[in-house]
Formats: sequence, structure tokens, C-alpha cells
Amino acid sequence: MSLGSGQFGFVYKGLCRLGGKEIPVAIKKLKNEELVPGVEPELYREAKVMQELENKNIVQMIGICKSDGIMLVLEIAPLGPLNKFLPKNKDMTDAEITRLVLQVARGMAYLESKKFVHRDLAARNVLLVSKKFAKISDFGMSKALSRDSNYYEAENAGKWPLKWYALECILYWKFDSRSDVWSFGVTMWEAFSYGGKPYSGMKSQEILEFLQKNERLSKPDKCPDEAYKIMKECWQEK
Repeated sequence: MSLGSGQFGFVYKGLCRLGGKEIPVAIKKLKNEELVPGVEPELYREAKVMQELENKNIVQMIGICKSDGIMLVLEIAPLGPLNKFLPKNKDMTDAEITRLVLQVARGMAYLESKKFVHRDLAARNVLLVSKKFAKISDFGMSKALSRDSNYYEAENAGKWPLKWYALECILYWKFDSRSDVWSFGVTMWEAFSYGGKPYSGMKSQEILEFLQKNERLSKPDKCPDEAYKIMKECWQEK
């Protein structure tokens, strides 16, 4: 059963035998068309990142398997990604959404404490174990910062989720915990707009010009003022 797809592969639901018991898991498998030089190490690197992380608000890796291609075996979040769950559950209260957003913040704070930048935080990468329990997923773009550096500078641009990026990421290709904070603000916006799409209908250049004029996403309908204030603080230029 397919659960979805990401930058490098598909995700399926499966069973894993551990300690004599079968448990449901998510299996991330490399796309056949992506079997090109340089791609396999990326998936291995994602596995290496996940092995170093242990936090209740981060999806845990159970193992890695190389038989029919590379497969990451991950804990499963039955309710799926936040951006698909919320449009179907608009009865979620502000308090319930705030609880989930707070859990994401705790997971991101843990990442910062371990000197990792996620670089792809968005509602699509927040998975729900239940209506009250969220976990951060998809570490394919994550980077570990060196001991003597507080930021990561990309050598070239890729298929980046620009709608979730701060200006310095778009203009200078630099990423740090503050750029993750910006992405967190956009993720908050998605949550309080019940899965709305940020900058809907705008192209990349239009978004860049919009941000350079110090414009920001408007407050979602029915979003608490306090929550929107936090979003705007996340979107301050550094």
C-alpha cells in the first residue's frame, strides 16, 4: 500500500518482524528512475542523519535494507501528513492545532541542539501519529553543521521548496537554525489555514519580489492573533 512519495522515493506501508512480533512500518524506497550516480549516497546520508536523532517528535528510523534497491524502514504515523489531514478535519480547534505546532517546535529545537538544519520543514513533512501527536519527517535535505560553523552554504541550487525559505536562503544559499525558524512560521501558517497552500498562484520570482518588499503571508481566517504574531516573528529578516 502506497503512503505517498518524496524527493527521492516512494513510501509504502509494510510489516517488520522485531522480537518475534510483526509491527506496521513505513518503507521508503528509491525511485527506479532515480538510480543514477550520486543519488544512492543521498539516501544513505538521510539514514545516517536519522540514526543520530532520538526524540519523541521526530520520526524514528528502524533500519535500512538493501535488497531490491535501497529501503529505509521507518516508524509509521497512521494519520499521515498534516497538510492532507487538516482539510478533512476542519473541526480541529485552535487549541488542538496549537498542541501539534508546539510539538513540531520541540522537535526542531532538538534538531538545533544537535546542530542539524532540516531545510525542508513543511506541513507535508509533519506526520500525525494521532490527532494529538505530531512528528517531523523527511530528512533527505538535512545537513549537520560542523563544530566551528553555525550555517550550511549550498554549492548549487536544487529542487528547493522556495515557498518555505527565508530570503537569505533564496539569495545566498545559506541555511541555519534561523532559516528553519522561517520554515516553521510557514508550517504554522499551513496548520492554522487548515492545509492552505502558501503564496498560492505565485511564481518563484513573484515570491522573491513579494518578500523583498517586506510583504508577508496574511493572517489565515479564524487564526488567533497570538499565533499570527509568532508567525510574523519567524519571518523577520536576520
